Amino acid sequence: MKLSLFGATGPTGKHIIEEALKQGYSLSVYTRDAKKLEALAGKVEIVVGDLQDREAIAKCVRGADAVISALGPNSLKVQGDRPVMHGLSNIISAMKQVGVRRLIQISTAAYRDSKDGFALKAHAFVLLFKVIVRKAYDDIKATGELIANSGLDWTLVRIPNLKDGPANGKVDVGWYGRTKLSMKLSRGDLAKFLVGQVTDKAFVRAAPGIANR
Repeated sequence: MKLSLFGATGPTGKHIIEEALKQGYSLSVYTRDAKKLEALAGKVEIVVGDLQDREAIAKCVRGADAVISALGPNSLKVQGDRPVMHGLSNIISAMKQVGVRRLIQISTAAYRDSKDGFALKAHAFVLLFKVIVRKAYDDIKATGELIANSGLDWTLVRIPNLKDGPANGKVDVGWYGRTKLSMKLSRGDLAKFLVGQVTDKAFVRAAPGIANR
């Protein structure tokens, strides 16, 4: 099976690549700078382009069984109006063009699922995030809404604070206010969950929260 990955050169991307290769997937990886992926030459297909290059995006997703996106706003450095949302709009268009239906996207509690209850810590975190980095908050929320209305077989994986580290398998998955979810998650456990969603249908068209115990 083939996966297409966007956001590969970010801090979570390397964990996703490692996990996908470990599970035997072939990978098509999208980047603006091929030099950042030199160490992976021959192990993955590297497609170069930006998020406005529809032809390159289509090349990256063509033939994929699923697309994983680790794209997210770079907190205080968000430039322009909702760049991640606009990038995902182009990715979704390319997926529809070439007939790829499965999309797995990293999100946060800024996007609410209909199954959520009220979680004080998550709510307070979102309010603080909204005040400090309003552009990033708006981009995450709009991206989630775009994907939820895409008609694709999507999953939004909502995360708390990420820390570097391998997977230990000790995670809780569920809904804010209804499942006990901590405010931390290792990038290794996130990568393992994201890759697992390629074949797991339990959260198709849903936005589960995930956190370490």
